Amino acid sequence: MISSLPTTAIAPVATEAKQSSLRTWGPALVAIFGVLALNAALMGPTGHKIPALSERHLMKQQLAEERTAAVLAMDFNHAEDVSRPGPRNLSEEDGGVMEYTRRRHRHLGEYVHVDVSGEFTMFGKVSTALWYFAYWVFLMFPNWFLPIGRPGIALGGGLTMVCWRALLNAFGHGPVFDAEKVIIMEPLFLLFGLMLTTVYLEKMERGGLFDKLRDSLDDPVNWKRSAKIMAMSTLGSAAVMNDSIVLIFSGVVVDLCVRHKVANSLPYLLSLATTANIGSALTMTGNPQNILIVSLAYDDIGWIEFASNMVLPVIAATTINTTMILTYYASELFPGVYYAKDVSIFGVLFKG
Repeated sequence: MISSLPTTAIAPVATEAKQSSLRTWGPALVAIFGVLALNAALMGPTGHKIPALSERHLMKQQLAEERTAAVLAMDFNHAEDVSRPGPRNLSEEDGGVMEYTRRRHRHLGEYVHVDVSGEFTMFGKVSTALWYFAYWVFLMFPNWFLPIGRPGIALGGGLTMVCWRALLNAFGHGPVFDAEKVIIMEPLFLLFGLMLTTVYLEKMERGGLFDKLRDSLDDPVNWKRSAKIMAMSTLGSAAVMNDSIVLIFSGVVVDLCVRHKVANSLPYLLSLATTANIGSALTMTGNPQNILIVSLAYDDIGWIEFASNMVLPVIAATTINTTMILTYYASELFPGVYYAKDVSIFGVLFKG
């Protein structure tokens, strides 16, 4: 007789299901094709629906060209002009707006935008476009080619384009390119100051601003915590600049995820990153692109005018972004509701 040995049941090891490519890239592809479709519907596939400039804009453009030509024709004292452009509101005795514009042009190194695309040969156009496209690919996949990070790639791209333009000019494939005169200093000064402020805030000891920000964003409910992060990031990036807000709040968001033992911190970090980009579009100083635009249009647009033109696009983008994040990460932000069939996520949002 064979005695039966005791046996123990071995529970099957649960393996984590691999996230499908459709779930990973699907929302991004939908957003990209949605934007392309919207642009095609509004402007037409070839741009034929773009409305012509009104008489007011044509007159404004003509006056700006005449003013620029008059400024460049004025006599100047270079030693005095490069020191500083002086106050914006000069009196009529001091020359008024024309004198201020002249000083500012000289202070910027006589920077005037001139379209020289027609002076390139076909080789110059194609090769420059290929370099530009290549560095955009490197920026999208920073660890694919050289693991030097996006700042290093951007710096390398700028240096490459300067050297390539010099080579094109030397071999007769492109116009003269003076790199010094196309550098506009105001955005660089502002970015440098904001980065210094950001580093100072990051190095602050615990118990100061860091803890106050963390406590103001904290909430035991996941979706409310994400909503607070999105609101603070949107308003902060509009008031200061998106780069500074992301650098300051990244540590705060990670600290909150550790405090609440969150398994997946991606919804909260994406809430911060996406809303920082959207909110920065609202004001002149929200991002470096806006700062550059204002530096070139300093007499043509004011702070209120800029914000009033951007408020509707920002509201629309914020609404779409919030909906996508709350929907895509519903299982993380609504853990007790996502798997309950008799409870609605929208009911939780609007009724508590």
